[in-house]
Amino acid sequence: MKYLKNNLPLISIIVIAVIFRFVNLANIPIGFNDDEAAFGYNAYSILKTGKDEWGRFLPFPVFESFGDWKLVVYLYLTAVSQFFFGLNELATRLPSALFGVLAVIACYLLSKELFDKRIALFSAFFLAISPWHIVASRNAFESDLLVFFITISTYFFLVGLRSKKFFLFSFLGFALSFYIYRSAWTFVPLFLASLLYFYRANLKLPKFYIVKTLVIGIVMLLPLVSTVFTFKGQSRFLQESFVAGIARVGINNDINEQRGACRKSFPDIICQISYNKVLVFSKIYLNNYFGNLSIKTYFNNATPTGFQSFMTRSVLYLFELPLAILGLIFLFKAKSPGLKVILPWIVFFPLGAAIAGIGNYGRINLFMPVPQIIAAYGLVATFLHLGNNFARKAFILLASIIVIVSTIGFVSDLFLVEPYFTSRYQRYGYRELFSYLTSKEQEYDKFVISRKIDYGHQYMQYLYFAKVDPNFFLANAARHKENNWVVFDSIGKYDFVSSVPGIDRLPTKTLIVTGQKEIEFPKAPIHVISDLRGDTIFEVYDVSQVKVP
Repeated sequence: MKYLKNNLPLISIIVIAVIFRFVNLANIPIGFNDDEAAFGYNAYSILKTGKDEWGRFLPFPVFESFGDWKLVVYLYLTAVSQFFFGLNELATRLPSALFGVLAVIACYLLSKELFDKRIALFSAFFLAISPWHIVASRNAFESDLLVFFITISTYFFLVGLRSKKFFLFSFLGFALSFYIYRSAWTFVPLFLASLLYFYRANLKLPKFYIVKTLVIGIVMLLPLVSTVFTFKGQSRFLQESFVAGIARVGINNDINEQRGACRKSFPDIICQISYNKVLVFSKIYLNNYFGNLSIKTYFNNATPTGFQSFMTRSVLYLFELPLAILGLIFLFKAKSPGLKVILPWIVFFPLGAAIAGIGNYGRINLFMPVPQIIAAYGLVATFLHLGNNFARKAFILLASIIVIVSTIGFVSDLFLVEPYFTSRYQRYGYRELFSYLTSKEQEYDKFVISRKIDYGHQYMQYLYFAKVDPNFFLANAARHKENNWVVFDSIGKYDFVSSVPGIDRLPTKTLIVTGQKEIEFPKAPIHVISDLRGDTIFEVYDVSQVKVP
């Protein structure tokens, strides 16, 4: 009882974190995106056969998936979850939600090590109610796990300055993060090097032990070496980076045109120096880097689809902005030792994400929990700088009202508003679609599904929600690749097509699935699936009814 009483604030925060991350987890966020389905079905396949969807036995350190070669930690965590709970949305999202709660505890431990218990409690509380962290924790995104592993590894590093066993745990955690998400490949080496540099005077451990720990960490990374330097490791860079995008749109033609205009007034050497790929790439990269550090990205940047974020709000509370600004001011004014952790974290986290663009919140998840820690520091420091009890009581009252109102607004957005606006963009409706189609398998010989609906990976949604036997899938799947991405063609009765073929070429006992008004048929669809706003997502037609006699 004494322990519970002494730790009641922290326990309350953990309970809040659990509630925000687990209540109605299977249904919120609305829909089930392709990556979630891929993790879920590949984990299911491994449980059933020991192989992923491509027939590879216990893939490591990556699995092919859609051709994007995902890292495997979340895959195997999902397999463990499904072992207990089966193939469903809850089991697939459970590892992310669980590590989201653990990240709140890790945030408390790190903040307490850097500052004091008061700041630690508010840091953990801000992370527990953070819109950004909650939506990340409620999706089956592997990047959410990085928040926990990097935070706890940093904590173990600081504690390890006094106790060598924790120093080893730190390196094990940092090494494991390389198998979670590619953002760690850029961030962790630089961040860890900065910690070793800034805390070099505090390293009281024997040099032999430090070297041994480094060697263990490096050995853990050896399986990744061959992957990093092949397409398997570079797939996301080659598929998603601005460099690949520029190459596709013809940067050489643009540069040559600019140089041609330049040569009319200046020597050729000047034009070559002024217009070249290096400058173009550098400008875009720096714009992306600082864009991922901008206030707008976190406080005024609702996204068009709400994917990994929100359509109706920013990912951080507005009240965190003044607190974060005050926090930075007080941190620098006090010359806080905590800056040795916070500043490198801020400098290095956008480096990998800048290659792909601005505001991809899955790629910049590892910024957390730094904003929450800084805001907590600002809150406590402001309170302590107030001169009298009346001012402090007024500050507590005002801050409490703002936080409560903001949190209530977020809860409404999360469970009511966002599902209404984002269902169309979050692969909502596939559960309902394939539930309907599978119920008709005894009546029809073929199901033709148009890929124009959302240009997603519909086949994975079918495999997941129909719980297709992995052995049947491996024996009957037909697919090919376009630009290193997987394009699925057919399995069993199901065909996935770029455009619906002529009706006369299809068997009479066929159902066609299209988007709204994708094709004008003389008869109405026999089944319609709509989003929460009532807008049509899928139309199902019976070929026997739409064939012209």
